[in-house]
Amino acid sequence: YQPMRDIEAVPRDEFVRNLRRARHKFELMRRLGADTVLVCSSVSPLAIDDDALAAEQLSELAGLAQEFGVRVAYEALAWGRHVSTYDHAWRIVETAGHPALGTCLDSFHILSRGSDPKGIEDIPGEKIFFLQLADAPLLAMDVLQWSRHYRCFPGQGGFDVAGLVRHVLRTGYTGPLSLEVFNDVLRQAEAGPTAVDAHRSLLVLQETVG
Repeated sequence: YQPMRDIEAVPRDEFVRNLRRARHKFELMRRLGADTVLVCSSVSPLAIDDDALAAEQLSELAGLAQEFGVRVAYEALAWGRHVSTYDHAWRIVETAGHPALGTCLDSFHILSRGSDPKGIEDIPGEKIFFLQLADAPLLAMDVLQWSRHYRCFPGQGGFDVAGLVRHVLRTGYTGPLSLEVFNDVLRQAEAGPTAVDAHRSLLVLQETVG
C-alpha cells in the first residue's frame, strides 16, 4: 500500500478529484481496520506555494478521514516541491488545527537534509502520528536516488538515528518505531534473514537510546 501523494495546495478542481480518490481509500481502510493514512508533501507541478491553502485542504481531508475513523499523518518529503522539512510540515499541521491531522516523522527525510532534529521536541507527542526510521551511508548524490537505493537499518549508516529517536521520545510519543528501508541489496535478499537483521538493528537502537 502506498501513501497518498500530491494532495495539498492544489487548484480546487484538482483537490475535488483528490477528495474523491481519498474517499475510496478511506472506505477500504475502514474495511481493513487501518486507522492511519500517510500523506506525503506534494511534488506535483500543480502544487501552489501557499501554506494557508495547504493547511485548509489538509484540514478538509482530515475532516473526511475522521468520518471513516481514519487519521491523516502529513510527512515532508526531502524532495517535496514546496514542503521539504519536518518543521515546515508541522507548521502547516499546526495551522490546520484538526484533531485528525498530525505529522509523520522520517529519519531519512530529516537527516538527509541536515535539519536539526532538536526542534522535534517542540511538537506535542500526541500530534506525531507515526515515526519511520532508516539510516544511510553519507553520500553526495541526488536525495531521491539516495533515498530509493541506499537506505539501511539504524546503526548501519552515518546518520545519528538514535539521537533523533531521543528527541522524539522527549515529546511523549508512544507510537510504533517503523523501519522504512529502501535498498537494492535487500530487495534481492531472502525475507527471513532480512527480518532478523532488522530486529537486531532495533535492539541495538534501543540499547543506544537508553
